[in-house]
Amino acid sequence: MRATVELTHLVRLLDDDSEVVREAVRRQLEGMKRELPDRLASLDRPLSRDEDAIMAELLGPSRREDLEDGWMSWRRQDTAEGQIESALAQLAAFLSGWKTRPRELPERLDELVEQIMQDFEDGGPNPRQLSEWLFGGRGEAARFRGNSKDYYAPENSNMLWVVAGGLGNPISLCTLYRLLGRRMGLVIEGCNFPGHFLARVTHEDQIWLVDCFNRGRFMLASDVARHHPASNPAMEDLVHRPAPTESILIRFLRNLDDAFDKRGQMTERQLMRRLVVKLMED
Repeated sequence: MRATVELTHLVRLLDDDSEVVREAVRRQLEGMKRELPDRLASLDRPLSRDEDAIMAELLGPSRREDLEDGWMSWRRQDTAEGQIESALAQLAAFLSGWKTRPRELPERLDELVEQIMQDFEDGGPNPRQLSEWLFGGRGEAARFRGNSKDYYAPENSNMLWVVAGGLGNPISLCTLYRLLGRRMGLVIEGCNFPGHFLARVTHEDQIWLVDCFNRGRFMLASDVARHHPASNPAMEDLVHRPAPTESILIRFLRNLDDAFDKRGQMTERQLMRRLVVKLMED
């Protein structure tokens, strides 16, 4: 009860004009930030829009510091997919706002897998069937699509936003395909194709590149390497070699760097750049 009374008092002080009071409120909120969403849910009323915005502003510096300090924790995961999911869960929680927690991404992915498996009762989809379920393919309705209207929006690199809204950029859609496939026993990798990230799968004894941004189009890797304008031995090697975890995460961060630059959000842009440096120096 005492904690609830204390929090209610802090909420009343959110819009206080005194900088001294606001700083004291900020310190108190930072001290309870991990349990803050649950504690706020127990109050008699939800925060107003203005109160929510003030809360985000007060907690912003601390949240940026937490992301930077904990960023490389994804290295502790045993698999490439686990590392990618852990890193992107951190990014998604940061991008989605102060109430969001990293655990929400795996929870949303698990829920999506349950939906998929209801349509494949005979053991689950193969890589092509999963692609068609997600991205349409063969004239079916697409559950997830490339966000061509707002291609450079930072939201396209927020995996929680992608899962909720059904839109993304090439690398976020390919990553969604991969992380869902992992939960169903499918081996799906990334292809660090220049300018347009692709997924990479082995299906029916052949290696395919999958353009998840364009309705999950399947292309034989050998054909892509042969007919690409920059066709050369390096391109042949590129399409047959899985993209390393580090290069995938750097590509996400550089997309966010560009997106924040276009929106004039320099604080967030500099944070993304520091995360790239941490990754490259590790």
